[in-house]
Amino acid sequence: MISKILVPIDGSPLSKKATQKAVELAGQLDATIVITHIMDQKNIEPYAEQEKNAQDIIKEMVNYVMSEDVAVESMLLFGSPEYDIEKVARKSEADMVVLATHGFGLKSKLLGSFSNAVVKYVKLPIVLIKE
Repeated sequence: MISKILVPIDGSPLSKKATQKAVELAGQLDATIVITHIMDQKNIEPYAEQEKNAQDIIKEMVNYVMSEDVAVESMLLFGSPEYDIEKVARKSEADMVVLATHGFGLKSKLLGSFSNAVVKYVKLPIVLIKE
């Protein structure tokens, strides 16, 4: 049974599309959505600025999910997005991940390096949202 759907977001239009798909699924499954953003430790932007931007991104998606009458939780972390999604999935007790793909570079044309890492490390059902 799927009761929690993890949605990693980055503020991109594609991550918004992933959130919309998660809302659709959550409505069908009577599940809670867990919106998460992991501030990248490799980002050279000042921490306070990163945190403010991340909180704004999360707030926008949480408000959207709530407007659709779907239960929502949120998590903001600092670390390595590619590898910490698995930790977030465990911590939030997620049963599924809905994830936007981003295909940059030759190696990741089909899947995207971020989504490729998540698929490799997360042992849950994953719904990939492409453009």
